[in-house]
Amino acid sequence: MISIGIDVSKEKNTVCIMRPDGEVLAAPFDLLHTMEDVLALVRHLKSYDEDVRVVLETTGHYHWPIVSLLVENDIFVACINPLQMKKYCAQSIRKGKTDRIDAIKIAQYGIAYWSSLTRCIADSDTYAELRIFSRQYYQYLTILMKAKINLGILLDQAMPGIQNILSDQEGRHNLTDFIRKYWHFGNVISKGEK
Repeated sequence: MISIGIDVSKEKNTVCIMRPDGEVLAAPFDLLHTMEDVLALVRHLKSYDEDVRVVLETTGHYHWPIVSLLVENDIFVACINPLQMKKYCAQSIRKGKTDRIDAIKIAQYGIAYWSSLTRCIADSDTYAELRIFSRQYYQYLTILMKAKINLGILLDQAMPGIQNILSDQEGRHNLTDFIRKYWHFGNVISKGEK
């Protein structure tokens, strides 16, 4: 059994290779996000005559290139939820947070939970695109809601009580329609009281 812990970050990966008895076969080393480096790692892992399992945390989209290349080359990859890893690391007495320490802890996690690791399956291109579109959609909604809240705060300062008068009805944001037409007090006053 050989556990490979990979700490994935934006610029690089940090890899640690160890056996169950704590023997470190390869001290933590950095691996760039290049095809050559990942294929060199694949060749190195295939040179072992033992059962090899790669363990890494899911990190948004940064882990997908290395996961897909490892899966394509028939290497067992387990993607761990960062919350699970955080709980596992909280059991340790030593507190440290570097890429090298994280890679060692991820490799130790792989050894501790060897029998319960589940193989990661590469997503189809369609599913990956849908996930990206979904994230962009929710990001857009977040920006839209922040803008709506900001507009409300500005209106409370400029026109106190206007939000109570123009509450939303049937999904329409009446306040936005009002501001679009009457963006200045002069536009409101010029219409007269009626």
